[in-house]
Amino acid sequence: MLRLVPQRVIVWMSPKSHRHRQKPRSKKRSVPDSLRGTPSPSRSIRVFVAESHEVVRAGVCALLEEEGDLEVVGETDNAEDMFSELRRTKPDVVILKSGLSGGSEADIYKTVFNVLPPVRIISLMRDGEAEAFRNAIEAGAHGYLRENTGRIELIRAVRTVAKGDSYLGQETADQVFYLLKASQDSIGPPFALRILSSQERRVIAFIAEGDTNKEIATKLELSEKTVKNYIVSIFAKLKIERRTQAAALYMKVRQHQNSIREEISV
Repeated sequence: MLRLVPQRVIVWMSPKSHRHRQKPRSKKRSVPDSLRGTPSPSRSIRVFVAESHEVVRAGVCALLEEEGDLEVVGETDNAEDMFSELRRTKPDVVILKSGLSGGSEADIYKTVFNVLPPVRIISLMRDGEAEAFRNAIEAGAHGYLRENTGRIELIRAVRTVAKGDSYLGQETADQVFYLLKASQDSIGPPFALRILSSQERRVIAFIAEGDTNKEIATKLELSEKTVKNYIVSIFAKLKIERRTQAAALYMKVRQHQNSIREEISV
C-alpha cells in the first residue's frame, strides 16, 4: 500500500569503466538518517544514479557533479547492486532508469522504498515507454524525465524532488494526461469530479495550479490541517495516491469540458 503523502506538484510547461564509482567523500557534519529525505540548505543533495547504459550513466553523473549543491554518491547498472548501495550511501534522490535489470518495475520500486523509505525517486525513461511510465506513477515515483532530457531540466528536477515536491516536464505531463485518460475511463471525464464535494473541487483546482497546502489554506481561509484532510478524502474518492495524479486528472476533466464547449459552439 503506497503512502498518501501530500506534496507540491511542479509542472514545467517550457523550459566510467567500473560498475560502481564512489565520489571521494569530504568531511561533513553528520546528518541523521531520518533527515535524508529533506536535505537542508547547509549540505549537498546526495544523488544515486541507476542506469543500465554506461555512456548515459556517465553523462548524467558528469552533469550532476558540475553543480556545487549536488553530490553523486554512487552509481550502478542493475537493481541488485543498487539495493545494497542504497543501504550504504543513503542518498536523498535516486535517478532510476526504467527497465533496469534485476526485477520487475513494481518490485524494484517497492524494494527501494523498503530499503530507504525517505528516498525520492526520479524515473528516467525512453520515448514511447507508456507501460514503464504507468508503472512509475503507480509505484510512487516523484519525478519523471525522458532519457534525452537536457542539463537544465535534469538539475531542476533533482532539486525539485529533493525539497519534497514532484516534478513533471511538459512532455512527461502530456504522457500523464494520456495515461489518466485510459486509466480513469471507469469514472468517465464528465463525472470524474462529481463525486467530490464543492470544497474538495476547489482544493483539487488549487492542487492543479501547483499550490502548497499552506497556500490553499490561505486562499480558502482554512487551517492547513483541514486542507490536508480534504486532500486525503480526494485521494480516497478518486483512488489515487499523489498530487501529480490529482493535477493530471483535474486537467483532463477541464480539457474534456472545453472540448464539449467547442463542439457545441460549432
